[in-house]
Amino acid sequence: MQDPTLLTSEELDFLQDLQTPHRLNGPMQTPSLRVDGGTQTKALLTRLAASDQLTIEAHFNGERVTFPLNLVEDEFHSLSLEIGEPQVVEQGPSERPWRLHMTPAIELVDEHGKPSGVWLHALSTTGLLVEVRHQLVPNSFTYWLPRAGAEPIRLQGILARRSKQRLVAYRLSGRKTAHSEQLRQYIYQQHRLLNPVEPTPAI
Repeated sequence: MQDPTLLTSEELDFLQDLQTPHRLNGPMQTPSLRVDGGTQTKALLTRLAASDQLTIEAHFNGERVTFPLNLVEDEFHSLSLEIGEPQVVEQGPSERPWRLHMTPAIELVDEHGKPSGVWLHALSTTGLLVEVRHQLVPNSFTYWLPRAGAEPIRLQGILARRSKQRLVAYRLSGRKTAHSEQLRQYIYQQHRLLNPVEPTPAI
């Protein structure tokens, strides 16, 4: 019997289709998820969403993708569940957030858009791996990840450890902010580009 907590490939295709940006050059709009069910089921979901975090979880290709569901109210006071940006976790002996590897590395910039001398090699929602060139390794920094045709993403790093090949690991603040949500959205968009889901053939 299939584990009821896991999504089928068809259900995952549907969720990822919902998350597809409709405007490639504009901000990504979060779609809403309408829940069809009995009155008792809807009432239970409403109570749970109001008091705790609801999620939809999918497992595929050695990864766990968790979509947060947020309770929202429209101008007519109707409640619905809205899909937020997911967290992608690599599964294995130990779980860790999925990392986006930059090839080639990208130089971060300061608040004025000037080069920082810090080059980004890998990025996740919780940390980043950088190369510091021609300067001392800072204990912390605030730089921006430049993006062509889009607003740069603010990154606040705190020194975690040094690794081989002159690379330095920094951890990112775990606080939920507009910047962290922007980063989560960006990483998931890149994950989708690198790991496209094949369309399910019609039967």
